[in-house]
Amino acid sequence: MNSFDVVVVGGGPGGSVLAAYLAEAGISVLILEKRAFPRYHIGESLTGMAADVLNDFGLSHEMDRRLFPPKGGVKVIGKDAGSKFFVPVLQPTWQVRRDEFDQILLNNAIQRGATYRQGTVSGVLRESSTVTGVVYTPAGDDQPREVRCRVVADASGQAALLARFGVAGPVLRTEFDKQVAVFSQFRGARRDPGEMGDNTFLFYSDTHNWAWFIPLSPDVVSVGIVQPVEKMQQCGRPEAAFEWGVKHLNPDLGWRVEGCERVEPVRAATNYSYVVDPFVGDGWLAVGDAHQFNDPIFSFGVSFAMVEGREASRAILKSFETFDSTAPFAEYRDFCVRGQMAALDVIRYFWKFPVFFGYQSRGEARKDIIRLLGSDCHSFTEPRALAVMRRALRKLAA
Repeated sequence: MNSFDVVVVGGGPGGSVLAAYLAEAGISVLILEKRAFPRYHIGESLTGMAADVLNDFGLSHEMDRRLFPPKGGVKVIGKDAGSKFFVPVLQPTWQVRRDEFDQILLNNAIQRGATYRQGTVSGVLRESSTVTGVVYTPAGDDQPREVRCRVVADASGQAALLARFGVAGPVLRTEFDKQVAVFSQFRGARRDPGEMGDNTFLFYSDTHNWAWFIPLSPDVVSVGIVQPVEKMQQCGRPEAAFEWGVKHLNPDLGWRVEGCERVEPVRAATNYSYVVDPFVGDGWLAVGDAHQFNDPIFSFGVSFAMVEGREASRAILKSFETFDSTAPFAEYRDFCVRGQMAALDVIRYFWKFPVFFGYQSRGEARKDIIRLLGSDCHSFTEPRALAVMRRALRKLAA
């Protein structure tokens, strides 16, 4: 087939979820993915809203069968391990090994009727201002091919394909962009006893200096160090920056991995905080990281991509029913902006007022913070705790 209702560029969580909902509704959909699965990826901690999407497809049993660690919440450990607070999840969810998890979601989309092809997208087809398809080169071939469609959905992640081709707005770096993450995995790291041992641990020292500790299996954890570019440059190689961070960022983290076997190479990601605007248009839209990514401290990325994939499917279906994409795509845009801005303000507030954030997570604002950190950020109704955070941020900026 060289014609589909929808072409989804990218087979990661956002693209696979979008394709699965559309295929289940009887829409012909093609997933184009550049990289062969399974493949390594970070972003291993899900929120409660991601679990909500997985439950839509009846995938909870598969998550448990794979022995993905059940995530009960997030424990935040402050500077010099001098303060701690715990925020439970909105609903039961998991920590995941992304190579397996992404394959589960892609297989789910294919089983529900989506067509999958591996290939590299090299161009976008247009008629006047309307996007009508893409040009791609199949894996193992050197002959570009055209595929026509009614809607192109960019789920290409940080590649931001439609922005790169000039269809969407440019990629604009935001306030958290001058950071570097270096990460690897350890076997035999020291966890908390019992069920608490499967939770996400966040360690912070100074502003924008933090680390994650995410259990991936009964004996392996993912560890990442995030620091400003200047600090990383002082260390030189990513391996040296990682080793320095593990030993010096927070004593609790150093103790947990001391003497443990590192089972993955050290990898790095830089300048990963950005926004694309506009990210919807005539015959196209962008999902998840293809239009925005913020500081990953609270693990919003994968869950937002999945939730936006579901919402994008609703917008596309409505546009097909009404023969007009303007209103549905505008509603989808507003949905995404509400969620992304709420998450961004929560992150900003945490970095500006970390001690107060800890107090609030144990006080009257606890329910709202549980909801927000569970990535339930897209509601029309502003949670009271978020309103308080925004007032404090405005006052600080004045």
